[in-house]
Parts: sequence; structure tokens; C-alpha cells
Amino acid sequence: MTKKTKGIAAIVAFLVVSIAAATFLLNDNSSKPTVAVTQSVEAPNQHASHDHSEEKQPSTSQATTQPYSPLLFSAGKDYRELPVPVQTDATTEQVEVVSVFWYGCPHCYALEPQLDRWKPTLPGDAKFIRTPGFFSPNLWQTHARLYYTVRSMGIEDKVHAGIFNEIQNSRNLLGDDDAMAEFLNREYGIEESAFTEAYKSFGVNNQLQQAFSKLKGYNLSGVPAIIIDGRYVVEPGLAGSLSNMPVIADFLIRKVKQDRKSS
Repeated sequence: MTKKTKGIAAIVAFLVVSIAAATFLLNDNSSKPTVAVTQSVEAPNQHASHDHSEEKQPSTSQATTQPYSPLLFSAGKDYRELPVPVQTDATTEQVEVVSVFWYGCPHCYALEPQLDRWKPTLPGDAKFIRTPGFFSPNLWQTHARLYYTVRSMGIEDKVHAGIFNEIQNSRNLLGDDDAMAEFLNREYGIEESAFTEAYKSFGVNNQLQQAFSKLKGYNLSGVPAIIIDGRYVVEPGLAGSLSNMPVIADFLIRKVKQDRKSS
């Protein structure tokens, strides 16, 4: 066999081997099952409430279908239904949405940006209300008085986030009216005497008493919490995470409206 013939034979043999290998690889790949790729939706690793109860983590299917399935959430599993409803401040055409918080609670602070994004998405007949949580005459009650003071002065929206930041990040507890007045004057130019007068006013005392009566009815074990229509309580422990709370609250708002139509 000449060198030329040997060369041609070698080329032909190489091509045959290459075609056979390619055929094997194609057949091998086509025999493998198709792998479905899904995007996992993870819940933030937050504690359930300021009492540090544990959270459950939602599955991927739960997290991605939450806003759409009317059968997804149930009382006792994802939220609590109060045995005795608490009277709301909403009209009969509205659905009251109450956010219970404490300025000293890091979980409430973490939830605030989510609530700020959620509030503009609420239906027009939903009435959103903040309520500071407190259960006895302690720092919680002091901060509750602070909240009702700035609300009565008409500066709640202006200073609410700043108060949270001052306590959570600057570690200034704002433990008395002198510290509060100094902070509000320094950061927002609020006259200290005007704040002190409002802080000790009858109106603020009255708001504290009314809030305390409702808080007892909510039967809370901690904060944050979202109360829908004075009947349904959404807390991180049952919700699974802070980020799930507005999702379940949306479901309950729809539920209240549907129940009213069918009654």
C-alpha cells in the first residue's frame, strides 16, 4: 500500500470513528431525562417577633403562589382568628388594617420598609393604622406615648422613620420626654416646649387608654403584628417570615370583603 493510500485510509478511519463517537454522544444525551429548573424563593431569616419565637420557612411553591390561591391560608396555621372581634375605627365600607409595632423592636424596624412598599398597593377601601404595642408601664408605653404625641402634632409621617433609626441604629433609647424633645428639636426643629406640652396632654392620655383596650383584645404575644378587620391576627411565627405578613394580610382583606358580600 502506497503512502498516499495509507494516508487516505487513515483519514477515512478517523472520520468513521468520529461519526460513531458523535452518534453515541447524541444518543446518550437524548436518553437522559429533562431536568426542570425552578427558581427558589427564600424567605428572609428573621425571628418571628420580639419574643424570639421560631419561624417556619415557606416552600418554593407556597411562596410563588401565595397571592393567588384562596385556599392556601387557614386560621390556626397561617394566622389567628380572634374568638371575640375587636371593634374597629373603620366605617362599614372599609377594612381596617392595623400595624402593631414597638420602636425598640428590631423586627418591627425590619418590617417597616416592607410596609412602606405594601401600603400604596392596598385597595382604596382599606384603612391603614399604626398602633404602638405596650402591655405595662415600661419603656414600651413610653414609646407609645411618643408615637401618639407626634401623631397628635401632625408630624408622624415626617419623624416616624427617624425615631426608629435613632433608637435602632444610634442606640439612643429616647427613654423620657427630655431625650425625645432634644432629638426632635435637633433633627427636625420641633420646639421642645411644644412637644412637652403635647406629650403630657389629655388627648395623648386618651389615645393611650383606647389603644391599650384594643391591644388586650388582640391577645398578642409579641410584635410586630398586623390585625385585619379586628378579627384576624398575622404574626411572623405563623406567617413563616416577616415578608409573608403583608401577603397573608392581602389574602385576609380579600376574605373580609368576600365574606361581607356573601352575608
